[in-house]
Formats: sequence, C-alpha cells, structure tokens
Amino acid sequence: MDPASPASARLPISAPPLPREEGRTSPLLRVAVGVGKSSGWLSRRLGRGGGTTLPGYLAERIDPDLLAEFARRIPNGAVLVSGTNGKTTSTRILTDALERAGLAPITNRQGSNLSRGLAATLLGHADLRGRLQVADTAIGVFEVDEGALPAIAEVMQPRLILITNLFRDQLDRYFEVDYVASLWSRAFTRLPDTTVMVLNADDPQVARLGEAGDRPTLYFGIEDARVSRPELDHTSDARRCALCSVDLAYSSTYYAHLGHYACPKCGWRRPQPRVSAWRVDVQGVERSRVVASTPWGDQELAVPLPGLHNVYNALSAAAAAFALGVEAQAVRDAVAGARPAFGRLERFSVDGRNVCLALVKNPSGFNQMLRLLAEGNELRGPLMLALNDHGPDGRDVSWIWDVDLDLCRGRTTSFVVSGRRAHDMALRLKLAGCLASPDRAGVGGGGGGAPAELVIEGDVVRAFWQALDRVKPEETLYVLPTYTAMWTLRTELTRRGYVAPFWKH
Repeated sequence: MDPASPASARLPISAPPLPREEGRTSPLLRVAVGVGKSSGWLSRRLGRGGGTTLPGYLAERIDPDLLAEFARRIPNGAVLVSGTNGKTTSTRILTDALERAGLAPITNRQGSNLSRGLAATLLGHADLRGRLQVADTAIGVFEVDEGALPAIAEVMQPRLILITNLFRDQLDRYFEVDYVASLWSRAFTRLPDTTVMVLNADDPQVARLGEAGDRPTLYFGIEDARVSRPELDHTSDARRCALCSVDLAYSSTYYAHLGHYACPKCGWRRPQPRVSAWRVDVQGVERSRVVASTPWGDQELAVPLPGLHNVYNALSAAAAAFALGVEAQAVRDAVAGARPAFGRLERFSVDGRNVCLALVKNPSGFNQMLRLLAEGNELRGPLMLALNDHGPDGRDVSWIWDVDLDLCRGRTTSFVVSGRRAHDMALRLKLAGCLASPDRAGVGGGGGGAPAELVIEGDVVRAFWQALDRVKPEETLYVLPTYTAMWTLRTELTRRGYVAPFWKH
C-alpha cells in the first residue's frame, strides 16, 4: 500500500469478478480453437498480418459461443474500455497500471476491437483443448468499438466498463450520438448489478449512463478553469438536457461538449467526479502535468503525451485503475510510462527527417489535433491530410466541414492532400481561406504572406514522399490521415523498416 495513503482511502467500489469456471470444453469449441490458431499462424507465416482478426472471425463462425466461454474462464474477470476517442491510449495505460499492481492482463493491444478481435486475443492464450492457459492473476482488459459494445458487454458480463466520451463519428454506421447512447443504456440494464461503471462526468451523454440502476459508478473529469474555453465549441454533439431537451448551460468547456453543465429548467447537472484534475498544465506538443484529486489523495500525474484529450485519457485510465483497487504509485508510474499507440501521435524518423503520424476520424478529434499544433507553432511547415471513405473510415465525409482548418491559414506553407476524397479536402482548404493570397482574399497564405502550395495526389504513399520532400531539417511533417489511409501508409513504412509492425508496437 502506498504509505502516503490511508487504508480508508481505498475505494471499495469494485465487486469481485463473477464466479469463473473451467469445466469441460465442447468438441465444437475445440474445433473452433484449432482452426483459429492455425489461421493465425498461417497469416503471420505468409506475412499477411499479425493474426489479430482472422482467427477470431473463423473461430466465431464455427462456435458463436466462443467469446462467452472464454470470458467465463478469465480468473479475475474482464474490463471493457469504449468510447469514440481515446480508448486505445486509455486501455494501454490501464493495462500497464494493472500489470504494475501484480496482475497479468490479457489485452487486445493491437487494437482489433470488434468481437472477432477479442476472440483472436483470447485464442492466443488457449491450448488446442480450448482451455485458457493463464495465471490465476489474469484479468481481461479489452478495447471495444463503441458500436459493438452493447453486444460484447452482454456476452462477456464484465466486472467494469470504462467509457471515455461520445462524439459524432461514422454517421453512416453510428448515426447521431443520441442513438449510440440509447443503445448503451439499454444494454447496460442487462448487466449484473455488480458491474462497475467508470464514466466521464464532463460528457453529458456519458454521465447520464450512471443514473440507470443502482450499480456502483465512478466519475472522472477536469476542474481547472484555466484550460477551459470561453464558449461551447461549434462541434458540440450534446447541447441539450437528456431529461427535458432544454439547452444546457455551460460554465466551463474544455473541448467539443466536454465541460461543466447544468440544465436551467429541470436542474440536472454534471455529477461531481471522484477523480478530478484540479490543476492541468499543458506543456506544448510533448506533455502535460496534472494534479488530481483521487481516492488516494491528491496525486501528481506526469502525462508524456500532448493535449487536453490525453489528459482525459490519463484520468480515465487512472479512475478505472483506482476502481479496481490499484494503488497510487502503480497508477502514477503507468501514466508516466505511457507511449503513443501506433498511428496516434506516433513519432519516427524517415531518412533523417521527423514525421508524426496522427489518426483523425471525426471533427472533435481533428480540431483538438489542429489546436495542439497551432498552439505549439507546429503548423509552420508542410501538412499532409489523407481522407478516405472506406467502411472503417465512414462513407459520409461531410464531417470535414466542421473541422477548423482555418487554424492553418497564414501558418502552413504547403498542403499535400491524398486519399479517395482528396478533392473534397482540397475544396475544404480553399473555402477555409488556407490557399488564398492576402491581396486577393484579405487573408494570409502560408510562408509569410505567399499563398500556401497545394498538392493533390490520390495515392497515399506517393503523397507521403512528396510531402516529405518539402520538410526542412528543423521541421516535423505532420500526417493527419483517416483510418484506412493510416493503415495503407503505415504498412508501406513497415515494409521499408521505418516503423515496427502494428502487432509489435
């Protein structure tokens, strides 16, 4: 126990996991495991991937109950981490904290977060008889796609669910945030009363989930008004009271619709968080320092990741760890040791030039990235934007019109745009005034008044090399791609040896 924390500070919120069973395995499960494990081995052998999805897909086709069977056999139960943004980073920090506390996490570190990905992860810990070969200290910690969360939660019956936030994302798949929130709310009524909910108090749609039922709930949030914005962001997706539909009144906003809110009509308001950051110092594009009130008293967290969104990620992981009984030192060390996941502000060097690859997939996340770069004076060089509309990206790309690309105006020297919807992005830049010269449009272009250069190259890999040629030695090339564009580029960079394969990151 942390000597600085009294025994009474432990948060007695996390009920023990449901009784687990080993039991006998069915012939169908054994066949599913054999086929799944063989396909994973073959995939890696042929260099077709890390075996993070196909094994689970095939195994679940053979035995649809495979995930439920494995979940019942994890000695310390399962934790599910979901939300629109930040779930990969939050999962990694939480996993590290649990490991430092002496547990043995089973986790889908490679980010395959649908049912098949979780099944593939568990297959990797099973023998050919279908039995999990794990220590008594094993605990499942799984990142879960927000759309898949209701079904996975019902199947796995987790001991804890962490929700990071809820933003508009992939409208063709998820529709509006109200729809996703309603799916979550209905699904959670089918969970055991002992399942702990760890929720973002600053997100109205997420905070509202804690009011359904009597299950234990722990909230996290930010209290420091110094990092708040003067008004609600235009990309806000939760402006109205969930009870009476009246516009919420905000006293502080941090980004998008995250902040301190209350309904002027019915009085519903932000719940008081148990883990709250009362001092936040964002230190450029590298790190932040946070002092947070926690069940272990005030704790200083050194967050080695930039931006307010990563402060939330650190808080969410810390809150979940505290709810599971992890002591303060392990949490502090896990936060301090956080590293970017692949494609999430991932920094590397290509032929002596600095590159940062930052996935963007919705207006809230994109705007946070642009503000971070603008405040750090990092938009002064070339910027590569890659926009695809494949299934994992979302077919509807209208969200780019809510991205504050005008932040690049007068700063960025050149734009290289790529992907299937490169021309849509080029038009967005033009109408944001990023490409106009001052004598013609009254706004500055990049490079001290000269119009910013525009290069349109549909092929993501070729576009990357063209953008890299424009980087000066003291600059960093920031590449902001959507999901499939990121995969395409990263696969080529892996082939050339510039970055490690995603399943090893």
